[in-house]
Amino acid sequence: MIDPKNLIILFTNKFKVCVSLATDSADKLPKLIARALQKRADYVEIRFDHTIYKELDYALDISSSVKNRAIFTLRSKDEGGYFDGDHSEHVSLLKKMAGASPMLLDIEISIIKKDKEMRQFLKENKIPILVSSHDFKKTPNLSSLLKKFEDMSNYSNYVKLVTTARTFEDNFKLLSLYDNNTNTKLIAFAMGEHGILSRLLCILYGGSPFTYASLDNPLAPGQLDIVLMKKIYDRIGNNLKSK
Repeated sequence: MIDPKNLIILFTNKFKVCVSLATDSADKLPKLIARALQKRADYVEIRFDHTIYKELDYALDISSSVKNRAIFTLRSKDEGGYFDGDHSEHVSLLKKMAGASPMLLDIEISIIKKDKEMRQFLKENKIPILVSSHDFKKTPNLSSLLKKFEDMSNYSNYVKLVTTARTFEDNFKLLSLYDNNTNTKLIAFAMGEHGILSRLLCILYGGSPFTYASLDNPLAPGQLDIVLMKKIYDRIGNNLKSK
C-alpha cells in the first residue's frame, strides 16, 4: 500500500510557479534568471516585449541556458504588454523566438485565430505553444468564459485565460472552468487585488500546471512575488504532511 505521506509529497511537488521576468536590457537577463532560480522558480517567463525584442538575437542567446524551463512571450499592447509593432512584425519575431526552442511559446489567441499561415508554421515545426487571452477590464460571465476556453483549446493543449476581478466572486467564475476540464492544461485566474485567491487556487483547486509570480515588482495587477507564493505553498504542504 502507498504511504499517504508519499502521496502528499507528490501532490505538493506539483505546486509549480513561473516567474515573469522583464528588463529594458538583455545584459540584465542573466542576473534576473539566476535570481529567479535561486528563489526556487520552477519556470521563468521571459517578457521580450519589454524592449529586449529590439536586441532579439542577443536576448535569445542569453536565454538559451534556461529555454527548457522557459516561456517566451512578446505581449502586445492590446493584451497589456509593451510591444507596439504591427501584426507582420509581431508574427516575424514570434517565429524567430519559436526557433530558439523554448518550453512554451506564448501566442495570443487574436494572433493565432487570424493568421492561417502562422498556424501552419507552428504545426509544421511542432512548436509547443501556450495560447493566451487577457481581459484587463472585467471578468465575463461563466457562459462567455466557457465559450472562450473551448475556442482557445482548439489551438493548443496549453491555455492561459486571464481576466480582471471586480468582485471576490469573480474568482469562482475562473475556477469553475476547471470543473469539467480533463484534457487541457489550463492556467486560469483573475488579476487585481480581488483575484489573488484564484492565482493561488488555480493549482490547488484546478490542478493548473503552474501559476505566475513576480521576482520583485508585479508585472500584472495582483501578482504576488515568488518568495511569498512559495512560502504559502510550503505552509500548505507542511500542514498536509503533519496530518
